[in-house]
Amino acid sequence: MLAYLKEVLSSMRWQDFMDILLITFILYRLYVWLQGTKALRILIALAALGLLYLLARWSGLFITTWILQYLWAVILVIMVVVFQAEIRQVLERMSPLNFFLGQPEALDRLALEEVVRTAFELAKNRIGALIVFQRRDILEDYLKGGIPLDGRISFEVLSSIFLPPSPAHDGAVIIHGGRIVSVGCYLPLSDNPALPRNYGSRHRAGIGITEKGDAVSLIVSEERGEVLLAVEGEITRMGNAGDLQERLGSMLFKGQRKKSRWPSALTANLVPKGIAFALVLLLWGFIAGQQRAEMWLTVPLEYRNIPTNMEIAGELVNKVEVGIRGPRGVISGVSQDQIRAHIDLSQGLRGLNYLRITTDNIRIPVGTEVTKINPSSIRIRLEDVKTRSVQVKAQFIGKLPKPLRLETVWVEPHFVVLQGPESRLTKVREVLTEPIDLSRITENTKISVGVDVNFPQIRLAPNQPSHVAVEIKIEKGS
Repeated sequence: MLAYLKEVLSSMRWQDFMDILLITFILYRLYVWLQGTKALRILIALAALGLLYLLARWSGLFITTWILQYLWAVILVIMVVVFQAEIRQVLERMSPLNFFLGQPEALDRLALEEVVRTAFELAKNRIGALIVFQRRDILEDYLKGGIPLDGRISFEVLSSIFLPPSPAHDGAVIIHGGRIVSVGCYLPLSDNPALPRNYGSRHRAGIGITEKGDAVSLIVSEERGEVLLAVEGEITRMGNAGDLQERLGSMLFKGQRKKSRWPSALTANLVPKGIAFALVLLLWGFIAGQQRAEMWLTVPLEYRNIPTNMEIAGELVNKVEVGIRGPRGVISGVSQDQIRAHIDLSQGLRGLNYLRITTDNIRIPVGTEVTKINPSSIRIRLEDVKTRSVQVKAQFIGKLPKPLRLETVWVEPHFVVLQGPESRLTKVREVLTEPIDLSRITENTKISVGVDVNFPQIRLAPNQPSHVAVEIKIEKGS
């Protein structure tokens, strides 16, 4: 493992280093952008599944790789269905400018002072109120009812909304972008069983909206005359206006930019930055090592499922060149015996057939992939299998000793039946025996010799003898 890491790191170029830094920056900004939202948890879950798939494939875990590969699409569909609201929020918030430069301020300090002043004044007079600050997450999917207002934030406007004679006093006020966007809105109630029993619907609505996203709600209790702040499903009682304004300001305002922002930008949030860098470095090392090795092998081509009573006629392509690619450790151990190539002729027709050789025709080790096949297509002629009876003739080499000479030669059986493709078989007129050396014959003899069927794709038919008897009679010359 250490040798592999050393080899991969030694081949790193400056372009690779810049590539790693760029992806690390994007990954970190994505974390900052989604921090505290459900979308971040979705992203972490998907990243974990992807990392598990890569590790399983790299280590050769066949079953795990197979399951994750075929279930990945199903998992993504389930994620989309279950978290469609959160994904919609992420897409609606997506902006290249905001992504790299951050979110603009949504509220000025004077308007915030007006909100805080209103909350404590209403609490003093025992008038209930619910004010929700929309931050990055979209709230439209969770709001019911409501009256669009798009009004300026002021003590007078907010006070008049929550006075009992007002038709919108029981609903919530939504503040976004420094303005009151709607009033009289009804929010989803929290179903947290740990909440105190004395919390009414206003408290549960104020907490419930913060459980759905990153919104912040300000709750004024008319029974106890207190001001409460709800964030991420947690509620806090605020003792005075100063503490509330400071707490809201820390969540709704971006801090003042310091003159020396680059050193602080590099040293802040070192843990998530380090994790992002480590993940990108690991991913780069995995990808860099995955497709670095490639090799070519010449393997036999097997013909399967030839139709009954048909045969291949003409010259055959018996071998193909296959290029495979994969992890260096896997490629280095691949042998020619581990790769198989075949052609399926079950759908072949009589005559000329043009067939393509694809990756489906190649069997390769797990964790590798086919890059090239040569040739990528072949031409096969299929013909009916026929039989034909042909004469057998004895084949001689050498000469009889003097003064002997051949008188008669008789072959038994005199004919044999051959089998093969029709076009090949029609060209065969006779077959010969294996060579008989006449220089060793000095008298009449009868010997058994094999039939030499020396024709491409032609063979003896079933139940035909592979040897014949040759009877040789000689006589003395004058």
